[in-house]
Amino acid sequence: MNVQQHKKLTDDIWEIAKRLRGPYRPPQYRLVMLPMVVLRRLDCVLEDSIDRVHAECTRLKAAGTPEKAMERMLARVADPDRKQPLYNTSKYTFARLTADSENIAPNLVAYINGFSPTARAIFEKFNFAEQIQKLEDSNRLFHIV
Repeated sequence: MNVQQHKKLTDDIWEIAKRLRGPYRPPQYRLVMLPMVVLRRLDCVLEDSIDRVHAECTRLKAAGTPEKAMERMLARVADPDRKQPLYNTSKYTFARLTADSENIAPNLVAYINGFSPTARAIFEKFNFAEQIQKLEDSNRLFHIV
């Protein structure tokens, strides 16, 4: 990473921290920052496959495919070489989430609920749904995303 990229990343993190002031104290920033970093990383990893997986999920549901079989099939559509099932069945990416600022909270929840069960469990451990609501109530969610 070059110096300019590092500076931009640092500035972005500090900007988010500034936006968290008010509803969160500095020791609580991790309640938002950690899940958002994980979410953004998953978004980057799955960005190329999101439309294929969404289309396949729609097709499999219409065919009445059992849930367990769907998990394996969708994981292969996302990346046949990946050992752990990781996919997202929603139509959202970070770019698509920010295109609809009025519905950012329900769309973000739908996006998280579209992840494969293992990935979704991470956000449940973070209790991130509660933080999404807190950010939405304080009118900060769109700017954080």
